[in-house]
Amino acid sequence: MQVEVVLLEKARAAADNGDWERAEKLAEESVHRICDRLHLGKWSDVDIEWRQRFACACELLATSYLHKPVVDDLSRSHHLAAAIEILDTGLLMAGPYGRQLHAIMATVVAEMNTASSLVADNSPPIKKQKTEIGVPSSPIPPHLTPDNPLCTPLARVDAPSMNAFLTSYMHSNEPVIITGAMDQWPALGKTHGGQRQWANLNYLRQVAGRRSVPIEIGSSYLEDNWSQTLMTLDAFIDQHILKPVTSTPPPTTTSSSSSSSNDAAAPPTGYLAQHALFEQIPQLRSDIVIPDYCTLSVRDVCDSNDDYDEDVQDVVINAWFGPPNTISPLHFDPAQNLLCQVVGSKYVRLYAAALSDLLYPVPGLLSNTSQVQVEAPDQNVKFPKFGDAPYWEGVLGPGEMLYIPPKCWHYIRSLAVSFSVSLWWDN
Repeated sequence: MQVEVVLLEKARAAADNGDWERAEKLAEESVHRICDRLHLGKWSDVDIEWRQRFACACELLATSYLHKPVVDDLSRSHHLAAAIEILDTGLLMAGPYGRQLHAIMATVVAEMNTASSLVADNSPPIKKQKTEIGVPSSPIPPHLTPDNPLCTPLARVDAPSMNAFLTSYMHSNEPVIITGAMDQWPALGKTHGGQRQWANLNYLRQVAGRRSVPIEIGSSYLEDNWSQTLMTLDAFIDQHILKPVTSTPPPTTTSSSSSSSNDAAAPPTGYLAQHALFEQIPQLRSDIVIPDYCTLSVRDVCDSNDDYDEDVQDVVINAWFGPPNTISPLHFDPAQNLLCQVVGSKYVRLYAAALSDLLYPVPGLLSNTSQVQVEAPDQNVKFPKFGDAPYWEGVLGPGEMLYIPPKCWHYIRSLAVSFSVSLWWDN
């Protein structure tokens, strides 16, 4: 029997006997050893049983933290915070094989909110923080002009019927901005008395502030200095959302020589990007509504009498939360895609899939990403064919969805603090 399994069984036995100090030590070692095993080889090759064991070890360790001696409210808060951190590690690493952790997480978070309130009641007042986000703080690109023969403004349509969306856009691989289809999202603040509005940082902090999330550090995953780190959502908001507006501007006409000393000293951009946040935190999942469009396939023959099976398609839901000027480099995805804007606005530019030869894909594993920095001034010199590529562009605002057809190249830059949700479904 593997040593990791032996440790896990011993930790369980210690917990069953009420020896929580021993259970904590054994569970902690089990977590570390199984984590090492999970990182051997390719992630896709990891045996499901090891991910399940990791979730069990994390649950045992978290439970042992909850049984530590309590000196006062502050010490209890520390124990609860440690439990939340290890449970999030289990959820992130085990994925769907750690769903049993949601129940204990909900209990711990509720108790943490109570404990934090008690600590706050006995603490000196702190400076009032900004609570509303999403106001534009980055200029709309000058490209949005009608005199560029290569540019077509993105069409805008108000809540099209299923038939219209399928025939006019999906079948023709035509991107479009859809308005009026997100009005029932609690995240927009138009329902439930606005109490679940994501533009309200207090709400996000209350629901998810103490949860650990993966943050991308750097301007783009193509850059050498790009990295990832785990931090609580509270820390991310404090360090990257509420920091002074010194975010690196898009590479248009600026140069390193013209940057101020303050800009040079500014911390790198942090971005919660393409993360399955709603699987990790189900309470936020209830703030969004998957549109019926995600049940459609280009194989469908649609008429006004069709009934659509909402279970036909598995929808992959990801969150995108960051400060102004976060950039998704020019790239394509293989799936159908609805980018749903909840907070702030984004500049979007799209190129048809057939234009790949003009967009200089990165050789090798990142061949779905272009080498071109779309808004940099010298790109037509470095990549001469790029200047001949026609494109669509527009600004996506709160409550609007952008339909991105499969393999349609797209470049996206936030114009303000922004929170978006992407919905991918099978083609």
